[in-house]
Amino acid sequence: MSGVHSPSWNKLFLGIEMLGDYSKDDFTLGRGFAVRQNAVSAMATLSAALGLDPITIKLHKEDPLTDHKDCPGKSVIKSQVISEVQQLIQLRHGNEH
Repeated sequence: MSGVHSPSWNKLFLGIEMLGDYSKDDFTLGRGFAVRQNAVSAMATLSAALGLDPITIKLHKEDPLTDHKDCPGKSVIKSQVISEVQQLIQLRHGNEH
């Protein structure tokens, strides 16, 4: 069944929800940090299990057809998230992936 997470990519990508407004909420402390850790863990798990390259991760705001132009917010820095996903895959799986 097609997702409803992002108009351009519903049939092409998995969607991972990060609850919060990270244009206002901190993504490095408290609840925001817990959301960050959960999202990175989910992305690492799915990437490793499905053989996906984390470099292909897209944020909602990158969808040219979305009306959520800052989702998930300016505090979510894509390169940092991808780096954390790559590091977690390496930690969990070594050179296996």
